[in-house]
Order: sequence, then C-alpha cells, then structure tokens
Amino acid sequence: MKYITKNIYHAILIISIVLIIDQITKVYISSYELHKTIYEFSFFKIKYVLNTGVAFSIVEGINDLLKFVIPFAVLILFVLLINYQKNILLKYAFSLQIAGAIGNFIDRLHKPGVIDFIGVGWWPLFNIADSSIVIGLALLILDSLIKIKNDNGLKYKK
Repeated sequence: MKYITKNIYHAILIISIVLIIDQITKVYISSYELHKTIYEFSFFKIKYVLNTGVAFSIVEGINDLLKFVIPFAVLILFVLLINYQKNILLKYAFSLQIAGAIGNFIDRLHKPGVIDFIGVGWWPLFNIADSSIVIGLALLILDSLIKIKNDNGLKYKK
C-alpha cells in the first residue's frame, strides 16, 4: 500500500494553511496587553487571554500535562488520516483536527497556555485552532451520519 499519495499532500496543504493563519493571528493578538479587549461590537469581541485548560477553558491548569498528551493525539490522527485518505470528509476532518491540535500545542510550548481571542456572545473565547478542531469534529459526525443513513437505506432495500 502506498502511504504518501496526492490525497496526503492535499491534507498537508490544508494543515499548513490552517496553521499559518492560526499562528499569524496569535502573533498579532499577543502584541496586545493580556486581558485587553481589542475590539467589541454587539455580541462579537476580540480579547487576548491565555487558556491553561482544554477546549473553552475546561479543566484549567493542565497545560504541562497537555504538552505530553497532544503529540500522541496528533500521531493517532495522522494514522487515521493515512488510513482514511480516500474518504474526502474524513480527510478534511482529520486534517483540520491535526492543524488545530498542532496550533494549540505550539502555544503551550512557548506560553503558559493557549492564546484565545475570539468571543461570540456568551460562548467562551476561542481561536482559529479551536475552530479548526470543532469543524473537523463536525465533519467526522457528518461522515458518521451519512454512513448510518446509507446503512439503514441498505437494510430497507433488501
């Protein structure tokens, strides 16, 4: 089996683009003072904070533990990406999750937490990497729903 195909190159391009956008936005935001609200309009705001927990500041203060866990998660996602590279939805799902995990991992290596800055309504602050992970998870769920629908359709056609 050939592991490195055009599908993988395309996935690496997606990962690279998301990582570049994520890191550029974080460099820009970190040029401001910590906890400073940079922009606010109606239900949308840009505010620089550091998140030492996981998604949406859940379980604060585990930054050091996550420095060891995230590389294993990324490795597993890469294996899944290679195994499911011909499935377009899964290729995008795993690529986006890998990009988000690496983007936040970079923060954890250089700062005491992840730079979060996008605020929408009452939702906790997040960043481009977080958005990438969530979109990747949504695609994973969509792929599962499509498979369930197709499997149920096959059952009824018999």
